Amino acid sequence: MNRQQRRIAITALCVVAFAGVVYVSYARPAHAHGVELRVETTAKYGSVLVVDGGELAGFPLYEFSGDTRDHFGCETTKAEGYDLNPDARVQLTCTGPEKDLVNEVASDDWPALTTKAAPIAGPGVQQGLLGTVERKGIGDQVTYAGHPLYLFDPSSAPFRPLGVQYVETVEPLAPWHGYWYLVNASNGDPTAGIANITPATLSNGSRVLAVTGDPNIDPFAVVVYTFNRDRLHVIACSGACARMWIPVVTTAAPHVAASIPSREIGTVRRADGTLQVTYDGKPLYLYSREQAHLNPSTGIASSGTAGNGNGLAGPSGGTFSTVQLGSR
Repeated sequence: MNRQQRRIAITALCVVAFAGVVYVSYARPAHAHGVELRVETTAKYGSVLVVDGGELAGFPLYEFSGDTRDHFGCETTKAEGYDLNPDARVQLTCTGPEKDLVNEVASDDWPALTTKAAPIAGPGVQQGLLGTVERKGIGDQVTYAGHPLYLFDPSSAPFRPLGVQYVETVEPLAPWHGYWYLVNASNGDPTAGIANITPATLSNGSRVLAVTGDPNIDPFAVVVYTFNRDRLHVIACSGACARMWIPVVTTAAPHVAASIPSREIGTVRRADGTLQVTYDGKPLYLYSREQAHLNPSTGIASSGTAGNGNGLAGPSGGTFSTVQLGSR
């Protein structure tokens, strides 16, 4: 059983509740003449990229917050990640060649979408945003607006991508130092649906602001932060800063837990066009090395995160801080 299948097994009972879910079988790679992408238009995520044609048709495509134009955060270096047993560790890489997914090789977490020729834009896909990047040991990985594209879970109906908002920061999680998103078909920006803002309780008993992570697997509260160099609706964290401190994005007004003053939650438009969630006008961020707590009774499931980014400096200075909510 590969790692993707182990994760899917965790939510098998939940997935069955969605009528019509069908996992495809596959035996060989496609794209010998150029992979084709198409748009999947959904109420929850908007218009996002999926594979069109071949045996991976309908597979959702993902981008990683740790990748930038001059840096691959999702690499082929082996590391330890979790298995279903919280005491077990498995050796795996963040990515590998697409054929590993096709051949059910267990060691690749997010296989790269590759092509033998120029990628093809199906209806709704922007041909000018398609490209490739040569990756050693992988081949020509397809990119969109400069973002390398990855595979994770099979196609399903209704469209329910299991990897969106996936948290992979530090051990015992897979230590890729970032978060996973679907790909906006119009401009290549990360998209994760509507953010769900919730409270979290740290080990010292303080209540802080958080966002729901891994919503389609084992939802848990991931602590968020503000940056003291940001000003009211003005964003100072971009580039290398935004790779380490990932903006909390949303496709519409966030869902807000009843215990949080909804009037404090808003959004601001970033330079790349994405909507970033704000609290009291201050943009919110996720820490790329956020420590998750595993729940011993449920194995892979998390009981929340540690808020270990509180008080840390950004790459060029400034300080990131948790958002204190006070007592109940």
